[in-house]
Amino acid sequence: MKKIFSENKRGDFFELVGDSHNHIAFSLRAHPGDRYVVCSGGKDYDCKVERVEKSKTILKILSSSPSAGEPNISVTLYFGILKGDKNEYVVQKCTELGTAAFVPFVSQNCECRPEHFKKERITKIIASAAQQCGRGKLPVCGDVAPLEEVYKSFGSYDRVIFPYERERAASAETALEGIVPGENIAVIIGSEGGFTEEEAQKLIKAGARAVTLGDRILRAETASVAVVAAVMYEGGQWKIN
Repeated sequence: MKKIFSENKRGDFFELVGDSHNHIAFSLRAHPGDRYVVCSGGKDYDCKVERVEKSKTILKILSSSPSAGEPNISVTLYFGILKGDKNEYVVQKCTELGTAAFVPFVSQNCECRPEHFKKERITKIIASAAQQCGRGKLPVCGDVAPLEEVYKSFGSYDRVIFPYERERAASAETALEGIVPGENIAVIIGSEGGFTEEEAQKLIKAGARAVTLGDRILRAETASVAVVAAVMYEGGQWKIN
């Protein structure tokens, strides 16, 4: 069944308005009795359409169950904003991989201006990807922040990692090991121009662990997908329950 995200739960019913209503009423042409899965708060609600009105759609909840589409670790991706449609690629693929939240930031070597980051469109890309891949929660996207603000957030995570092409320490090879259920992890990915040496040292001083991605230099958008995928794999999220 088609999945829809909504936090607008009213007792035994969901009341869909705005984009959710438009999607189900006009794009999917829903009729009373049609069945859909509404995702809310990590649960999947089996629902049927009660009625479709001009500005809202009412669905009656038939049953609910925990969503199987959510990882048992939480990953927040901090990424330097990119040019063109690369931001859309990053949030789409990382949403599919299970990322819980996105925080775009600006660093010294960013080649994209903050005003060119289209948050409204990014949010729609995230929602579409979450519906397509069967997520149980809708990932959130923050506003564009300066890198200095990113440093200050590290204390709320169990582990903060970032790929750095100059990292050669042996400890970099083990930074992803030992991820356990319930762990709250931040992944920091630089922009096309990467981090300056000063920025990298500030990240490390603030508590981030540098990781090596081998001898090849990956594009920023590739690194985002690769590192999130590695975190999910090391966290046991690719196993069948």
